[in-house]
Amino acid sequence: MTCLVDTHILIWSFVEPDRLSKKVQTTLLNEENSIYYSQYSLWEISLKYSLKKLQLLQKTPEQFYEVLERSFFICKPIDNLELVAFYKLPIEHKDPFDRAIIWQAIVNDYILVSSDPKLEMYQRYGLRLL
Repeated sequence: MTCLVDTHILIWSFVEPDRLSKKVQTTLLNEENSIYYSQYSLWEISLKYSLKKLQLLQKTPEQFYEVLERSFFICKPIDNLELVAFYKLPIEHKDPFDRAIIWQAIVNDYILVSSDPKLEMYQRYGLRLL
């Protein structure tokens, strides 16, 4: 299975792993799965950190990234074709980072790992959720 984790799942994996459901933990730790995070998440982490809306266990975003780079998570770069086709995703949710990650999951046919029930509305547009 190929999965893309949303930003809060990514952060929880390192900062608050107890917040992850057993299903998510099992999926993330299954060596047969490919687990991606989005470059959008890095941007979101940096932005929220600068606005003091996010703490990373007394780490800076750069230090968090160093830990992330040594993990089994794989970076999913932002693709130009994803960017120019983003207009095709209907606006059902206002968070631009969530929408960008949703679109990235849809376009690449990845299963999005999230605990946000609001994202279910995008299943009718092809989003697969865990």
